[in-house]
Amino acid sequence: MTNAKKAVLTKSSCDKSPMCPAKKTCPVGAITQKTTSIMFADYPVIDEDTCIGCGACVDSCRGGAIGMN
Repeated sequence: MTNAKKAVLTKSSCDKSPMCPAKKTCPVGAITQKTTSIMFADYPVIDEDTCIGCGACVDSCRGGAIGMN
């Protein structure tokens, strides 16, 4: 068992943008998000089993809502 770091979302810092840059940056598609319309979306969801802990999403999240645990 490894103690690899994984990405985590802090909802209070997330703007729920349907154009989430972190979702687009993830090289393994670990971040998904339901879009309710062109202007609105749910919070992004990070799949811990898929996340490789690369930190690309942390660097691209403009609101600082994603960090590593």
